[in-house]
Amino acid sequence: MKRTLAFIFAFGTAVGLCLPASPLYGAETRASVPGIASVSEDQSISNIQPGIQPVSMTSAVPAEEPIAVRKDAPEARIEIRDETMMQELNKQAKEVEKAKTKALDDAVRLQVEALREERAREMPYLDRIYIRTSITPLKVQQKDEFLNSGPKNLKDLIVRAKSVHTQAKAAHENISLYNRRVLLAFRKLFPEASINFNNRKGQLSGSPFTGDDWHITLRQPIFNGGILWNTFLQEKASLEAAKKQFDKTLSELVFDLSRAYFEYQRALQTADEHQVLVDKMKRFAEMSDEKFKENLISEIEHLNVQSLYSQMNFDLESANQELEIARLEMQRYLDLSVNDQVQLSKIYNLDDVVENQASSVTGAAGASKTPPDVFKGEEKSPELSKLVDLSYKNRPELQVEAAKLQAQRLGERIRWGEFLPKAYLTYQFGALGEAYYGSGVDSIYASATPGSVTSYTDEPRLKKEWQLMLELNWNVAGNKVSYTFSRDKKAPSITQYLYGDGTQLRKNALNVGILDGLDAFVNVKQAEVDKLNQVVELEKAEKQVLQDVKQAYYDYQKATIQVNSTVKRFEYRKRLRDFAEYRLSKKEVELSEYLQAESDLTREKAELHKALKDYFSAKASLNHAVGIQDFLNLGTPKEPQSQA
Repeated sequence: MKRTLAFIFAFGTAVGLCLPASPLYGAETRASVPGIASVSEDQSISNIQPGIQPVSMTSAVPAEEPIAVRKDAPEARIEIRDETMMQELNKQAKEVEKAKTKALDDAVRLQVEALREERAREMPYLDRIYIRTSITPLKVQQKDEFLNSGPKNLKDLIVRAKSVHTQAKAAHENISLYNRRVLLAFRKLFPEASINFNNRKGQLSGSPFTGDDWHITLRQPIFNGGILWNTFLQEKASLEAAKKQFDKTLSELVFDLSRAYFEYQRALQTADEHQVLVDKMKRFAEMSDEKFKENLISEIEHLNVQSLYSQMNFDLESANQELEIARLEMQRYLDLSVNDQVQLSKIYNLDDVVENQASSVTGAAGASKTPPDVFKGEEKSPELSKLVDLSYKNRPELQVEAAKLQAQRLGERIRWGEFLPKAYLTYQFGALGEAYYGSGVDSIYASATPGSVTSYTDEPRLKKEWQLMLELNWNVAGNKVSYTFSRDKKAPSITQYLYGDGTQLRKNALNVGILDGLDAFVNVKQAEVDKLNQVVELEKAEKQVLQDVKQAYYDYQKATIQVNSTVKRFEYRKRLRDFAEYRLSKKEVELSEYLQAESDLTREKAELHKALKDYFSAKASLNHAVGIQDFLNLGTPKEPQSQA
């Protein structure tokens, strides 16, 4: 009863505290606040300002704790739903990516099979295994990535050529070969060790027997006439020669690819110039036909125009032919097929070259005898003496021949080492056990007392044995002399007479051959001849390097002058063309004269492209001559423009 009264009292108190809150809140809400609607006693809404949406009473009531708890549950469900959707989306994305990868792999596989079949059809005598190893999905993907990676400059082509050049791969594998040969020569400087185990069963004088033995042999060359050490040094020199040969192969690859690249640039821009000219002159050729039909021009003038236009088409066809040949030459270094198209970056702009030459002549006013630079901001070529010094330090050809000469000198030492004495120390230790098996046989391996008749096990007891041997060999004036000292202790063996205690032996042996070592004289003389031949090769390489440096230096100077001269002729032809075009607009000249001026200007452009090709090729030759790939920049100081 008391609990009931207390509960009623608490309930009444709580109700009394809650009742005054409603009138107070109602009074506050009845105040006129801008932007908030007031509610009258009849529940009508008043004092609504324009542009303000009415707010309901339920939304204005502050949220209490139970309401907040109810709002958390939908948010939790939304978070769970979002997480589930994200997992489903990730799963779908993975499935889509997996499907794309599978489709790409299938497409590459079909492409590889088609290429292999085409290769087998082109060369049916080629080995199938070689075709499969030379055409793989990885190589096809790498080629597709290279072709679809946008316009490329010379550096991109060099990276591609280095990765697919077969001769460079062979040179790299040659380095791996000499690394192993160096390791082998180094191993021979240390003791040789061998372990052997033997187990045998048989019959001796009608009695069955069994035997086991094991031995460890150590052999150390004490002195070998310097042959082992010189062989190790010779292999190291050959390794250095292989490394420099690899550098030489890459240098020649870069040089050949650079020349093919510049020739392709020349042929491409020349073909574009001729194509633009033919398209431009087509209208005038048709105009000449119409005028001739209307008897407005003479037959001679008409034939002259047609002859000039036909010559333009012939020049265009010749330029396209040169372009195809240049493309084939460049693709040969990139491992591309005939139908593969490569997008290249334009290495120069003809207008910039002409503008730079004109500004240089204007600024110098003809006072200097040195020709102006082809491009602004381009580095100067050093003096010839400095180029020669750089070639001696960096040309891989000289380093290859020098390393080969060092190997030949060491080979001669090896041959002379055959006349020096050689000493080897051999030590062998192990154990041997042999015994009859069966019954009724007397043996020292019996488990009972000697003389008793008993059975024996199939595994006899092993007893230690050892051997120490010293070998001396010497080629004395073509006569091979050998001396051997050995001391050994043998374990008991049933094949020996009175074998119970084993044997101990000390042996001295001397062997003298008569003129059986004359081949050493032949080998020495052959080594001397090989060394002299290598000296000749080194001298040839040195002369060739000096010739390459001087030739490249003077070609670079001539190419610079040639570009300057060709630009002047180009400006002259351009002015003649502009003058002919002006006179044609005034009807002071015939169409043939204007076509002749346009043809001469286009041919002069082709000559300028050829001069620029020779200029860049001369820079590549100079880089190759000094042995530094980036000695002179093969591009231009300005950012290259892209072209198809």
